[in-house]
Amino acid sequence: MRNPSFSFPDWVGELVPDDELFARAYADISNRNRAWMKTGIARLHDWYGPRKATRGELALRWRSGFDSRQVAEAVDFAVILFDGSLFSPSRLLAALIPPIAVGVGNVLAVRVSNGTPWRKAILTGLELAGQEQVVDMSELQARRLFGELRETNRPGAVAVLGPRAAVIKTNELQAASRISFWRPRYTRAAAVWMEGPDTFDLEALAFIHPDIVFSVFGVEPELPAENFSYEGDGFDNFLDAIMEVAYVPAARAEQTLGRARVVFGPGQEGCWIWPDLHPEHFQYQSVAWTTGE
Repeated sequence: MRNPSFSFPDWVGELVPDDELFARAYADISNRNRAWMKTGIARLHDWYGPRKATRGELALRWRSGFDSRQVAEAVDFAVILFDGSLFSPSRLLAALIPPIAVGVGNVLAVRVSNGTPWRKAILTGLELAGQEQVVDMSELQARRLFGELRETNRPGAVAVLGPRAAVIKTNELQAASRISFWRPRYTRAAAVWMEGPDTFDLEALAFIHPDIVFSVFGVEPELPAENFSYEGDGFDNFLDAIMEVAYVPAARAEQTLGRARVVFGPGQEGCWIWPDLHPEHFQYQSVAWTTGE
């Protein structure tokens, strides 16, 4: 079993935003929008865990004459790396909650920025998730952090959200360390089917995803922001417009699921899920094959 003692470098603690910044952000977000974020956090915890065990073993004896042992253990640390281009609290939380649920003891949320102001919804989402280790770094500091993490030779996992956060050359780090990396591949676009004028809370979608372009079909509603456009009432046209993400009533979800990687129904406006971000990314996997006695 690995030595469980691990901590991030001391200098990282100097980069934590002031508590007052979190408090002001929290106060400026409405109760309704905070409730949407809380719903998303709760459903992510339902989906990923929480797990009571941080280490599991499976031992098997095979008919062909060998034994196997598999060990899966939460990594020593996880880093959620994002940048100022990420405006959506739910997409950030969808990368943050999995390592927490898996039982990673040291989770660090790192914004790589040039000192630009924080979006209040991002700070509030981190606050609601109970994420205490939050820092704001320059690109140079981020490179220093990952250099020091690599030198520890401890197993870790990273989720990279946003192009500026990709200043970390993952191929170089992976070749020289025990750190695994995940990065989503998706287009910032979504199609919405309105069965009626109030099928979805479009105001909530505008708050949660101000950086996604929404194409709205079905009954024409009042649009809440410039990143929404009405595209007509044809369901086939709606299906053709889907790139990866769709919002539809439950009765139409089955028709839509084969077209979209992620489908959300009414009541899920504050939620997000990365379909290819699995708990195993935040575990160190070991396998042994031996000859049976």
